[in-house]
This record gives sequence, structure tokens and C-alpha cells, in this order.
Amino acid sequence: MLNELSGHLDDNKFTDLTKRLDHVDTNTALAAEGELAVLWAVSRVAHMLPEPVLPNSAHRPDAASNDLFPSGPAVVEVRALSDDSFSGKEAMDRTANIISDYADRLRKGAGKHLYFEYNEQSGYRTIETRNGRKSRFYRERCIDPSFQLTPEIKALLRAWVTAANWPNPEAIRIVHGTTDVVVSWKNSTVRQFRTFSRMPAIAYDLEDNPIYKALKKKAEQVKGAADGTTRCVVLVDAGCRILRILRPMSPIHEVGGETIIRHALAKLSIDIVIVLSPHREQNMVFSPRQELSWQVSCFDRRDNMPSSEYDGIRRMAAQLPRPRLEGYQARAMHQQGSFAPGRRRWYMGTRITSGGAGPMTIRLSAGLLHEYLAGRIDGEKFRREAFGADDKNLFDLEFMRGHSILQARLEPGGIDQDDDYVVLDLGADLAKVPKRTPPSE
Repeated sequence: MLNELSGHLDDNKFTDLTKRLDHVDTNTALAAEGELAVLWAVSRVAHMLPEPVLPNSAHRPDAASNDLFPSGPAVVEVRALSDDSFSGKEAMDRTANIISDYADRLRKGAGKHLYFEYNEQSGYRTIETRNGRKSRFYRERCIDPSFQLTPEIKALLRAWVTAANWPNPEAIRIVHGTTDVVVSWKNSTVRQFRTFSRMPAIAYDLEDNPIYKALKKKAEQVKGAADGTTRCVVLVDAGCRILRILRPMSPIHEVGGETIIRHALAKLSIDIVIVLSPHREQNMVFSPRQELSWQVSCFDRRDNMPSSEYDGIRRMAAQLPRPRLEGYQARAMHQQGSFAPGRRRWYMGTRITSGGAGPMTIRLSAGLLHEYLAGRIDGEKFRREAFGADDKNLFDLEFMRGHSILQARLEPGGIDQDDDYVVLDLGADLAKVPKRTPPSE
């Protein structure tokens, strides 16, 4: 995608996207993925100008288009959202890191055994509104974003971690200010997944939530567009529950994504909000698991717009490669470093076409073959990656049958694959087949 889009980008924008795509921070990298995918898809179906200059603003939106919408020109902003922005994970991880680092000072390696479960509280608060006081439901995690160790917390940790029979007890509870967390001992923990709260990442207020705040910021960035320009914001689900499920299952207190977006459209200088989310159709219990596809939801504050107004959006979404992971899965894998340089490559799976006793065609990952030829992996790993841990080497089996490689060619893997196929046709080789003695006359 980046190679195709590079013709539309200046050097600064190309460098910026490249750096963000390779960034170690998951939020930064996935935000760049979302922006890249949307800009590339728009450029495939409509005019697309990246980072146009607006007449009444110093900010440059992500893109402009003259014909994405039939009603006229548009400016487009892209924002990827995840549960991390309102699940409290950053604050939970920060507190866990502070406590674990102190535990390591008390006993070497103690921090890697600590697991953190944060409590929650809920109830009703009285707030001031234009029409007077009002009681509003609240539910919040017991986390202090500015948590610091106090002498009392240090004494509690010291007594627990340095005890001769540690961990006994296997858990302690730390309560200080707005922090209420149970710290327990485990055989081992993974740094990225050692914090937990039973409270899901949901919203209880129309404006005090990350979706509204993101749209409010984007509204400021597109308000400088000329009159008659459609102001469009594309929200990409990068592991965001209320974008994935726009209508909540239990709306008694919870505010759903659709309600938040419609409220924002009524208040902010945005005309259209598009939500893109990896989606899997729900089936009967015993039916085959469906592949992921892009769910496209359009919200427009303008009344009585014809369906054709969104044809360009539908064509844009159809250009996007089919998602292979849901947003939360992509986040988890990135946090574990699965996409980092030097980690295991994501090879395209081997495909085999055979005519029984006749010729065989093997489609093999070009990246895998290159790493084997370069000496980066040995023959055993090549066999496992190509044919599976329990399968035999098909090249060896074909060799023993008297077959050789008759033809080789390269087959592109597709725009969303960082790999291609080497296609090998194997068939009978007369030089390997035992010669029959001609019949005597």
C-alpha cells in the first residue's frame, strides 16, 4: 500500500508514515495503519490529495477529495481508536510498573511474579446542569493516574516480599486514595497482560468518553474547510469495543457508540462519521466460523441524503483487503512484538495442487525460500514452516518418485501481503526413471 500511495505523498509525509508504521508504541503504529489503509483505498476510487491546505486553518487534514461524495468536495480525517484509551490500561500498567520495580529492589526477580487486579466502584453523583442539579450514574475503576509509593505502601510491600516464606499470603491489597488493587503472586506473568479490571471499556456519558473527545478534536481540525465542503471523519476500530458493537447489549446506564456519534454530529462541525470495524457474522453454534469482513457504518447529520451519497464510501471500503485479525487481536500481537523486525516472519501458507499420480504444483512462500537459501534458517525449520510439524518434505517425496522441478514462476501474494508465492511445477523426469530394456525381436 505504501509503495502505491507514495506517488501521492511528499517526502515528509512518506517519512512520517514510515516511521509511525514501524513505531514500537502500539497506538502509534495502528493509527498509522488505519490512516494508510483509508488514504490508499480512497485513492483507488476517487481523487485524493493528502494534507491539503485549508483556507481558514493552519491545520492540514489527512486528505481532501473532489469526488468521493456526489454532493461536492470533502476533507477527510482518520482516527483509530482502541479500548486502551478508556479502559484505564495506561494508568493500571503505570501503577503495576511502579510496584513491580520496587518489589525487584526488595527481592531480585520478584516483579515478574506479580499480577494486578483493580477493583471498581459505582453509584450516583449529583451534578450541576443548566436546568439545576441532576443525579447521574457513575462506574469507575479504582486507579490513580498519578499513583506514587507512600511510606505505608512501601512498608506493606517490604513485609510481604522479603518474608522468608514469600509468597505467604499469596495476595495483598493496596488501598490508597483512589487506588484499590489486589496484588497476587503467580508462577509467571507477561508484562503486557499482568493488569486486569472487571469493568469493561464502556461509556456512561455522552461526552466524557474517548469517541466524543476524538470527534471534538477532529472537528477543530476540519472546521477551516471552505463552505460547501463535506467534513468527514473516519473512525477505525483498532480494538475498540463500542465501535465494534455500536448498540450496547445493556443500555440501562451504558451509552453506545452510535448514540455518542449522533450526539457529536448534532453539536460539532462534522457532517459525516464513517466507522470501519473488522466484523464476523454470527452463525449457528455448529456452523463453520466465518471469515472477517469490514463492517461499514455511515452517520450523516444532513437530512434526507440519498443512498448514492455513500457509494464512494462503499467502493472505498470494498478496496480494503479483508481483515485477518480483529482489532483487539492485532493490538495484543503488536504489544508482544510479533510484527517487530527480527521476529518470526508471517509466511504465506503452502498450497499444493496434485493430479494423483500425475504432476504436482507447489506454491511456496518466497520469503521462506529466500531465508532458507540465505542460510537464515535450517532445513528442518524450512520443512516445518512449509509443510507442517508432522508432515514429510514433499520435495523429497517427489524426488523419490522420479519427479523434478519442470517449471518455476513468481505469483504476487496481493497488496496486503508482505510476501509472494514461488510456484513450482513438478513432474516425471526421464533422467531419473529407470530405463526399461527394449523387447528382443
